[in-house]
Amino acid sequence: MVSRLAELRATLAVLAVLTVLTGGGGATLACRGIAAGGEFGDEGTETDALAPDLAVAECDVRRFGDCDEGFKCSWVGDPSGAGEGAPGCVPLLGERGEGEACTLSGDSDDCANHRVCWGADADGQGGVCVEFCSTQLGCDDPLAICSVSNGSQLYLCLPKCDPLIQDCAEGQGCYPDDNKRWACDRDRSGDAGVHGDPCACINCCDPGLVCMPGMRVDAEGCGPEGSPGCCGQVCDLDDQGPPEEVCPTPDERCRAYYDASAVLKGYEKVGLCEG
Repeated sequence: MVSRLAELRATLAVLAVLTVLTGGGGATLACRGIAAGGEFGDEGTETDALAPDLAVAECDVRRFGDCDEGFKCSWVGDPSGAGEGAPGCVPLLGERGEGEACTLSGDSDDCANHRVCWGADADGQGGVCVEFCSTQLGCDDPLAICSVSNGSQLYLCLPKCDPLIQDCAEGQGCYPDDNKRWACDRDRSGDAGVHGDPCACINCCDPGLVCMPGMRVDAEGCGPEGSPGCCGQVCDLDDQGPPEEVCPTPDERCRAYYDASAVLKGYEKVGLCEG
């Protein structure tokens, strides 16, 4: 039987992932592995909360020299990249480059140093080699951004994208990171992920939706007495349709994703449907 303490810790972890996605601060813990500090009070206001426990990092994925010869610093966790984890030193098994198909082998993979096999299936197949960001949070690919997650332990160079047009590859969605920057990542929603479905991670909603505090989503099973996190719709603040028809339900309205003083250039029209 799951203890009450375990249930509480699990609930806090779910609440934590929502803060960054919808305007709070802290870290993110996604299906790729993401969590955010903070939770939401019953009245919809942000409150202080302990961040979910994060595993201790053995190395920094942004640096080349943290591990012994024959090893590399990589992300060690769920083999599919769909769970929690932490940076660790693993055997250097191959030299596959950025964007090449790759295979997981235990905690390691056949990607070169400073790269990780990302987006693989549970059997370790189907991933591609992704570059880690530099210590200056830069990426070699000018079309990529440094996407930060997992309590600022995971730094991935992922394709930048526009959430309003969802310009990612098939099977991927445009999702925000700790710093509210948008990047393409694998859609981990499976058979779920539609408006009002429970969620607990960045990329576990369908493309075009994000994981939001349940109380902000107008759907059965969301809110204080339901799921702490639910999938909510991304919307265009310039949509000229009737306000009650822009969002999935008449009681939701399209509200700005960014604070007026902190709008990311090029993303001024990004909003979220909130009840």
